[in-house]
Amino acid sequence: MNLSQEKQLEFSIQVIHELLQEQQEYVQLELDLSHAPSIFESKFGGTGYVPHDASIPVNAKNQQLRLLAQIECGKIPLKDFPAKGLLQFWIYDDDLSGADFDHPTVQNGFRILYHESVDPTVTEAEVLEKTLPFPEDESFFPVEKEVALKLKKSMESLSFSDYRFDKKFAEKFNQLSPEEPIEEPYDLDINMWDIEEPICKQFLENSGWGHKIGGFPAFTQSDPRDCMENADRFDTLLLQIDSGTIDDSHEIMWGDSGICNFFIHSEALRNCDSAKCSTTGTATDF
Repeated sequence: MNLSQEKQLEFSIQVIHELLQEQQEYVQLELDLSHAPSIFESKFGGTGYVPHDASIPVNAKNQQLRLLAQIECGKIPLKDFPAKGLLQFWIYDDDLSGADFDHPTVQNGFRILYHESVDPTVTEAEVLEKTLPFPEDESFFPVEKEVALKLKKSMESLSFSDYRFDKKFAEKFNQLSPEEPIEEPYDLDINMWDIEEPICKQFLENSGWGHKIGGFPAFTQSDPRDCMENADRFDTLLLQIDSGTIDDSHEIMWGDSGICNFFIHSEALRNCDSAKCSTTGTATDF
């Protein structure tokens, strides 16, 4: 392009600064090692709430799933999320964690359940009686230890790996350079990763990571929604669980330090329609 590299760099830095000003609410999930969570609390792993008249969810082969996460909806102060009940994420314990690359919304190897109300008379012992033993020596389950969660409301900007980033960046860049428009950052003669300004490097390297509900996702490779038709039907990050340590002896690990994301459309979320959820995981980008 005819625009000088100096101007390309100047405009790119300005665009990133503008993107950092556009913040969105999300809920950060912090690991809480202070106590063992009950079957009614927010947690990763362990034993989840199962009503008296219900069974442990199973996959298409009638094999039991395992509880990946459980969230108390009353503690999620975000638009479109239900104000009460429990939101649960169950997955099958195999090398793909129940994911189906070809059919990411078909809930055979994973299940998203929403319990609008919770019966306090259900006991953990009762749920454990319904639970079949898992062959731990053959386990691929990413969460090595049950851990409670603290939910903390926070703010963040659009992440670099979100499928909407390229379009948003180009729109803002073209406002600064209307005579030399671009379609995506890769049309520039400069490498975005060579920008040395600290705030820009921090944005490019750190945006989107961590355990969270809402906000913008991170990926070890690329956003799989970018290859989907009507990607906006998965416009809301329902849950993200990152790889990392729990304590000195346990960790959460998706393959080779990957990350797992669950997406849903905001309207389906408002209607509590968890059947319209897609899962992706990025150890090898599910």
